Amino acid sequence: MTSFPITTELNAEIADRIASFKEAFIPYPKHMELHVQLDYLQKLGRQTIGRPQMGLRVLAPSGSGKSTAALAYIAAVERSRPRTDTFIPVVKVDLERGSTPKKLMMSILIAYGDLHAGHGNELTLKRRVFACVERFQTELLLVDECQHLNYRNGAKNDVTDTLKGLLDAGLLPMAFLGTEEATPMFVRNLQLNGRLLPPCDLHPLSARRPEDQQLFATFVSKLEQIVVERGVLPQLSTLAADKMLPGLFEVSDGVIGRVCRLFEAALVHALRRGAHKLERADISWATERWGMEQAFIDRNPFAGKAHG
Repeated sequence: MTSFPITTELNAEIADRIASFKEAFIPYPKHMELHVQLDYLQKLGRQTIGRPQMGLRVLAPSGSGKSTAALAYIAAVERSRPRTDTFIPVVKVDLERGSTPKKLMMSILIAYGDLHAGHGNELTLKRRVFACVERFQTELLLVDECQHLNYRNGAKNDVTDTLKGLLDAGLLPMAFLGTEEATPMFVRNLQLNGRLLPPCDLHPLSARRPEDQQLFATFVSKLEQIVVERGVLPQLSTLAADKMLPGLFEVSDGVIGRVCRLFEAALVHALRRGAHKLERADISWATERWGMEQAFIDRNPFAGKAHG
């Protein structure tokens, strides 16, 4: 990439086009299944308010699009029932590593805009969380990066007991989104598991399954269309016709979000070289500089062609 001219103006143009690409949400079937489950969970919660609530486990490898799908769901809910100063239908919190029960409460309060989320003990913060849920009539809580809760420093401070307690309080249902690292957190507490719907985990696609191959091909095709529809590049690429899908599958390991990240890197390369469409050279460069450098793959299946 350093062989191409780089100017502030060019950077601004590329950033604008990549931002437009990143804004697109492709209705990928597995993500839409998650939307269906979240919608059911939210509606069930409205019908059973005051009684113990249910939760939903959503585990998947990093880059599977969990957070993107969750944000798209919130946007869809708010299009039909807009948030106001007194109504926030769905709240999403993003946890930091090593989150304790108290930090969980703080994260929820921060999501509500509480400027004093760090003041008070765990019980006080919990009461304030309950007050926020009731004040803003919140119907669903999404806890993202839940693997950061996956530890315990004593039976009296087990995070899973806190989660079970929140559901038992009867205020609202909760969905727990995270990586497979969170699995032990759920396995060790069968009482919490008893309060969960069947898991909606997002497993990577398998190159050995014809139906997964078709899902992957369809997703890549939609990404190619987004590139043109959003004005990132003027011409449609021909990755399938160029027999590049097996290589894309290998680089992504069947994780859809990684395909999006690979596309982003490749698009930047294509824009810097003044290309009219995304080509093998761009995908190859992105594989080496993004995929291999960050240990997603240890070889470049597109090697052997010049790639700038």
